[in-house]
Amino acid sequence: MSAISFFIDTFIYSLTVAMLPDVLQGKMGASESATGLVTTMFGVGGLIGSLSAGILSDHYHNRNVLQIIGSLIYVIAGIIFYYSEYYYQLLLFRFINGIASGIACTLLCTTVGDVYPANLLGFKLSIAYLCNDIAYTIGPICGEKLYQIDGLYGPALLVIALGLFKLVILVVFAEDSLVIRKLVREHMFSFSPADIEKNSSQMPSDKHTEATDDNNIRINVLEKSPSQIPNQRETPDTILAIDSILQQASIPLWKLLMRLPVFTSALAITSCLGIQGMLEGLVPLHLIDRFNRTDNSGISFVILGLVFTVLASAVGKITDATIIWRGEVMRYYIMLFGSISTVLAMLLMTLANNYATMMVGFSMFALTNLCMCIPAQSAFGDFVNGANTDSMARGYSIAICAWAVGAITLPSIGSALYSHTGFTKSVMGVSSITCAITAGACLCFIIRNQRP
Repeated sequence: MSAISFFIDTFIYSLTVAMLPDVLQGKMGASESATGLVTTMFGVGGLIGSLSAGILSDHYHNRNVLQIIGSLIYVIAGIIFYYSEYYYQLLLFRFINGIASGIACTLLCTTVGDVYPANLLGFKLSIAYLCNDIAYTIGPICGEKLYQIDGLYGPALLVIALGLFKLVILVVFAEDSLVIRKLVREHMFSFSPADIEKNSSQMPSDKHTEATDDNNIRINVLEKSPSQIPNQRETPDTILAIDSILQQASIPLWKLLMRLPVFTSALAITSCLGIQGMLEGLVPLHLIDRFNRTDNSGISFVILGLVFTVLASAVGKITDATIIWRGEVMRYYIMLFGSISTVLAMLLMTLANNYATMMVGFSMFALTNLCMCIPAQSAFGDFVNGANTDSMARGYSIAICAWAVGAITLPSIGSALYSHTGFTKSVMGVSSITCAITAGACLCFIIRNQRP
C-alpha cells in the first residue's frame, strides 16, 4: 500500500511539473521568478502537510483517516487545476498539492516503520522508492502528452482520478498499520521475560545511545523474526512482559530533531533531495548554454529516473545486509559514503566536455543520492523503535520537512548563483557545503557510537 501511495504521489507531482513552465510563461506570461514561486508553494504545502500529519497521527493513534483525508485533498487540488485560468489559481493548486504530498509521504514511510524491524527497513523502503522512481520516470512523459492533447484538462482529470482511486483502495483494502504493529508485538513477545533476556543476549548491541539498557533489549527482540521466537503458552509472566514494552509518551518534535541520529538523517535528506531539486532546474539550462542541446533535458531526467529504478532495491538490500553484518552504525557509514561520492559526481558533471560524460556523472549522482536517502529514511523508523516512543509519525514528518526545506532552499540558491557564476561554481559550491555538513554529522555519530 505504501508503494502504491508513493507511486501516486510522485506521478501527480511529475505529471503536473512537466507542463507548468509552458503554462506559466507561454500562456500566462509569468516571469521566471513567478515560476519559481510556484515551485516554492509546493514545498510550503509539504511542510504544513507533513507536520500536521506527524503530530495528529501520533496524537490520535490512527494512520488511515489522515491518508483518506490526503486522498480527498488530491481530488480538491485536481479540481482547482482543472479550472485554473489565472496565476493565483496555479499557486493555490501547487500549495494544496504540496499539503496532500506532505501527508502522503509522511504516513507511507510511517506505516513501513510501524511494521518492519530495523534489519528490513532499508529494503522495504527501497521498494517504495522503486515505485517512486518509476513514477518519476514516466510522469513527465504522460503529462506532456496529455497536455498536448487536451491542455490542462487531461492532466487535471488524471489527478482527480488518481486521488479517487487511492481513496477507494484505502477505504476498501488498507488496514491501519498501528493495528498490524500491535498484533506483531503481541506475537513476538508471547514468552517469558527470561527468554527475552536469553535471546536478546545473542543479538548485536550497537544501538543508538539514546536508548537505555532496558530499551536495548526491546530493540533486539523487535528485530527477531517470528521463526526465532519460542512458542510458549501465555502465563502471568508473559502478560507482564507484554505490558512492560508499552510505548512511552511521544517526544516533542523539537526534542526529536535534537537527537543526533535524527538530526544527521534529516541533514542527509535535505542535502540529497535538495541537490536533486537544484539539478532539475540547472541541468536543462546548462545543456543549452554548454552543449546547445535543447532537446535533451527531458531525456536526461528519464536516464536519471531509470538509474534510480534499477538501483533502488539493490541499495536497500545492501543497507540491510551491512546492518546485519556490522550493526546499525553502518547506516551512517553508507550516508558518509554517499555524501563524499555526491561531490565527486558533481565534479564529473561540471567538468564534462560532452553530453555523454555529463550523463555518466548524472547517473553516478543517482547512486550517491540513494546511498544517502534510503539509509536516512530507514534510520528514522529504527530510532523511534529503539527509543520505544509513540513518535513514529513525528519522526517521519521531520524526514519530509527536511526534504521540503531542501526543495525550497537549495534550488533557489543554485539558480541565483547560476545567473552570476555559471553551472560549475554554483553546483560545486552548493553541493560541497551541504555534503560537507552532512558528512561531518555522520562522522560525529560514528565516533560517538564507538565510545565504550
